[in-house]
Amino acid sequence: MRRFLPVCLCLAAACGQSTASSSDATVAADVAADVDQPPVPADPDCNPIVGNDCWSGWPSNFWLQAGATPHLDLPAAKMPANSDGKLVDVTEWNRRDGFSPNSPIVVLLPTPPTATLLPDETRPALTLTADLPIVLLDAKTGAFIPFMAELDANADVPARQALLIRLWTPVQENSRVIVALTDKLLDGKGQPYAPTATFQRLLAGKATGYARIDGQLADWQADLTAIEKAGLARSHLVAAWHYDTASTTWTHAPALAMRDALATAVGQTGLGYHIDMVETSTETAALLPNLPSPTVDNRVVIQEMHPDVALRVRGTFQAPLYLTGTGDDATLNWQGNPPAIVQNGLVTRPFILLVPPNVFARHKPAQLMLYGHGFLRGACKEGCVQPGDAEFFPHFVHAAGVVSIGTDWWGLAYTELPLAVQAGNDFSLLTRITDKLAAGAVLPIALTRMATGALANDPWLQFDPDKKPLIDKAQPLVYYGNSLGGIMGTTMSSLHPDLTRMVMNVAGGGWSTLLNRSSDFAPFLGIINGVYPDKFNQQLLFAMSQSLWDLSDPINFADHVIKTPFANTQPNRRALWPMSMGDSQVANLTSQMLNRVAQVPVSLPVFEVWPLNLTTADVPVAGNTCLQWDSERGTHPPGNGTRETDNLAHYATRWMPEFEQMIWRFLFDDGLVEQRYCLAGGRDEDGKLPCNLKEVVPITYDQSPPLPVIPPPPIP
Repeated sequence: MRRFLPVCLCLAAACGQSTASSSDATVAADVAADVDQPPVPADPDCNPIVGNDCWSGWPSNFWLQAGATPHLDLPAAKMPANSDGKLVDVTEWNRRDGFSPNSPIVVLLPTPPTATLLPDETRPALTLTADLPIVLLDAKTGAFIPFMAELDANADVPARQALLIRLWTPVQENSRVIVALTDKLLDGKGQPYAPTATFQRLLAGKATGYARIDGQLADWQADLTAIEKAGLARSHLVAAWHYDTASTTWTHAPALAMRDALATAVGQTGLGYHIDMVETSTETAALLPNLPSPTVDNRVVIQEMHPDVALRVRGTFQAPLYLTGTGDDATLNWQGNPPAIVQNGLVTRPFILLVPPNVFARHKPAQLMLYGHGFLRGACKEGCVQPGDAEFFPHFVHAAGVVSIGTDWWGLAYTELPLAVQAGNDFSLLTRITDKLAAGAVLPIALTRMATGALANDPWLQFDPDKKPLIDKAQPLVYYGNSLGGIMGTTMSSLHPDLTRMVMNVAGGGWSTLLNRSSDFAPFLGIINGVYPDKFNQQLLFAMSQSLWDLSDPINFADHVIKTPFANTQPNRRALWPMSMGDSQVANLTSQMLNRVAQVPVSLPVFEVWPLNLTTADVPVAGNTCLQWDSERGTHPPGNGTRETDNLAHYATRWMPEFEQMIWRFLFDDGLVEQRYCLAGGRDEDGKLPCNLKEVVPITYDQSPPLPVIPPPPIP
């Protein structure tokens, strides 16, 4: 994520008060009189099953139109409004055939429950027990779904404090999740909640008067049967409902379709490119015989270079466009019924190429590394360094001795900061970010094929006297990304046909969970509070937003990096997800979630046990693992409270020479992974694994740590 410039992330939240659940007094009287004729609801579009809000609990099939072609049916008039009175547009949600498989469950009870009874992130509910206040079941299998629950730590009015339930292990697309609240869930006075009158009718096997329920009454009754089979008596239920998750049409299928179409369109050599600027020193220019002088071509700039950069090329490349345009208002170009994403011409996107001094010293072509930048930054923001700057991108490229290329993550680069602010003020505009992320996730395919094709053959980028290209096209393509480069890098890596080894550093998954837990989000929360002041509606819209993020969220793609790779990707791929403990920007909870989806083991020993995550004690391990690193920056209390300050753990680990030696070995040598470099170097705080190293996060080049020894010395 972006250093010091926090993210207004799009997640702008929501709203004014929603309409409360309707006509339960009428229903209660009806049940008491045991009248079979159901009442007429005062508001048929408000969910009457649980709580004090029209949208409690979310998600629910109360808002799903069933049938041969199911789709969400969110009532436009009930959506939260911003301070200008503009309701959130339901169009993008109502396209979908189900809810996000990764949506938080949001409930508003009459008064907040006792927090100490909730199985929070420190002690999630991993098995079904009789004393659980909440139960989640897979309707198809009857299996218990592990979860955690918490109260919204940001709520300022108890009556609007959301109960947030997060699935500990993800469910698949086309699943049905049953949610049950039991009488073990107690209010602040230690008393169980009373079932609503409408839910009492369901318990009695009666119609409710709500067409949204009674039209699928058999499904609602099946919930109660499944709950009983799991061992929970109806008499202990406070509320129960179900929701269906969307099909792959609304998770990874659109990205796959764009990938396949793009890969065919760009071929093996890419489409057009243009060099905007070549920056180098007099000494390096002398090694490039076909590079014109600045007097012949003013795109060539001779200047003092950063010590880590001998040659920098800035330019643009072309790729197929799958959006409605290239402006801020562009969204995915859906056409037809059923909708499909259709190419809309070409788009021109920026790139930057870095060549370090040691490549010229070796005087032979070097391996190409694709690089992924951080949140609300850009490839040039991190690579267009001046001599006194400290940036990790050129530092690691120099340490590795490779040529590296990168582009901007479309949707969350620095150029989209105004768009993020707009989305914060009007949640309806969020798709302008999420759709760009989805379309942008496949653009690196066009970039790297251009780099190893047309750009590698550019006469300007050839050595003297042999006229060899700077880029060794015969070497396998590898990837390294930090922060957003780890998050979106996970998605991109699952899709890229040519990548062989990938490092996704300090990554997490599940944007709806990440937001409140990121220090980047904190400064923008004040803006959101002013526009969408109601805290329940904020959490509701964060949960709703997950359906929009799903098209590129790594939580839907991580298992396709290694475990079940998509077709047309390289065989025998290897991936590495390093984590920084106590990370203020990408919460470790979201790293856990991503790792559980990726289904690669966490290397032992660990600082913190991650329940239900695979582990391995192999040293070294042949890639495909997650490692915990500690820079002794502290931790954060559990809960979804926003991290008000950044402890810099997010940055510190990447600057450790020992960390860089590990990454170099994995990406460019035998592909093995181990942390023991921290022991061999003698800097580890306790001389034991896992590594705990203090590292300065440099602000200027003079503060940068020395380049690591490459190749690293043998480990005893």
